[in-house]
Amino acid sequence: MTTSDSKGRRESQGQRFIKLLVVAVVAGALVFGGYVGYLAWVNDSFPAQQRPFSEYAAVTTSTFNGTEYSFTIQWLRSDTAPLYAQLTSPSTDAANTPVCDIGVDTVQAGQQSFMPFAISQHVAVLSNVELSIAMKSVVNGSEFTIVYDVSTVTANPGNILPSNVSCSQPVSIE
Repeated sequence: MTTSDSKGRRESQGQRFIKLLVVAVVAGALVFGGYVGYLAWVNDSFPAQQRPFSEYAAVTTSTFNGTEYSFTIQWLRSDTAPLYAQLTSPSTDAANTPVCDIGVDTVQAGQQSFMPFAISQHVAVLSNVELSIAMKSVVNGSEFTIVYDVSTVTANPGNILPSNVSCSQPVSIE
């Protein structure tokens, strides 16, 4: 009887070890997945609340030359400030740009900002492009996103001026 009892204990200990190992692997995967999700949220996240673009800004000019898409934005209010911007498109991977620092802390109504975005590969047409701009209220600190939609834009060859301005990627977004 002692042989079968020790054999039963060995199987029982082996099964416990496997169960504990599986639990440890699943817990580790959950922690790692949570950490990766947190990093993605901290470094590439726009505020979830959206407000109408036309209440805060107007696009006065936009130019697309096949390798760069630029916008001149006129700010309509001085009680908000732009934080960062990005071009995205579910239709055209080339239009997906890094998140870029706008480079201003405050704006006045009527002030303009030039925002050029490099396109990852030369394309003749972009479709379903969204210019997303994270904004912050200077009154209460709340943050929100405004989105300017472009259904289709065709490239017009030529330089986009001023050529010395480029989108700069921020260190981190918080």
